[in-house]
Amino acid sequence: MKTKQLINSLLIGSLMVMPYAQAANSTTEKGKNQMSVEQTAKSNQAVKATEKEQNALLETVNQGVLDGYKKVLDATKMLLQEGKEKEAIKALQEATGKFDIALAADPSLKLVPIDGNVSITALITTPALVKADTDLVIDLLKDHKVQAARVLIEPMKDEMVIANAYLPMGTYPDAIKLATKYLIDGKKDDALITLDATLSTIVIKKAIVPLAIIRTESLLKTASELDKNKDKAEAHKLLDAAYEQLEIATLLGYADKDSKAYEDMKAQIKAVKKEIDGKNAVEKMYDKVKASVKKLIGKEKTTNE
Repeated sequence: MKTKQLINSLLIGSLMVMPYAQAANSTTEKGKNQMSVEQTAKSNQAVKATEKEQNALLETVNQGVLDGYKKVLDATKMLLQEGKEKEAIKALQEATGKFDIALAADPSLKLVPIDGNVSITALITTPALVKADTDLVIDLLKDHKVQAARVLIEPMKDEMVIANAYLPMGTYPDAIKLATKYLIDGKKDDALITLDATLSTIVIKKAIVPLAIIRTESLLKTASELDKNKDKAEAHKLLDAAYEQLEIATLLGYADKDSKAYEDMKAQIKAVKKEIDGKNAVEKMYDKVKASVKKLIGKEKTTNE
């Protein structure tokens, strides 16, 4: 299933199905960085490619479970109207049938993906500007100007957020059966309370990928493809821009500034720059740097709500 809707947009009257607030896509420009127009375009392509890759992964859901979940939503909407109890019971029974079939096919089902979304907030900035803004935020907080600090710090994001919603098959189907029983027994309020509580058990997981790291990888890839004998100056520019992007990722707090992974990356970029001017081949060193970027992204990207 491919969707662009916010995960928490499924509202049923006063019921919020999935309590997950997601920022809209946006780009904030804060100064001129070292990337040229061409480098920026290539980096943006790398970000888009990563976004496309993640969206493709979000399309994989258990259709039977998803259909059952939609039936539960339909039933809940019906119960917010008068005289729709019989229709709601039928919808819940159909949902139970979907869940039972899914579990019969795979009794090991636990968290089943039912929805997902990828959002991007890009920040065009420099390390100097990030430091200056951070210092200003600290001064504002020291003066207890919390709201002013919040306004300044909110745009300081440079990330791709990959959010997934999962239905817990260990508890969800039984809760739906209980809500159905309440309705059959004429206990509409109890059924609504049960459905409300059940819908709130949807599990939200998110992964955060720093865009600066994606840009770093793109810049390194471009540099590695240059003719080392003809394009040394351009290679140096690309590596300078890659170093800057790593610094931005660190200053924005996507990793500890003393993180060994980040320090290793910076040291490797410096080493490659030295090798470019020497007689030794640098292809293997580029490969090592790119491998470190991959490892870095893997370490940093996954968090759970």
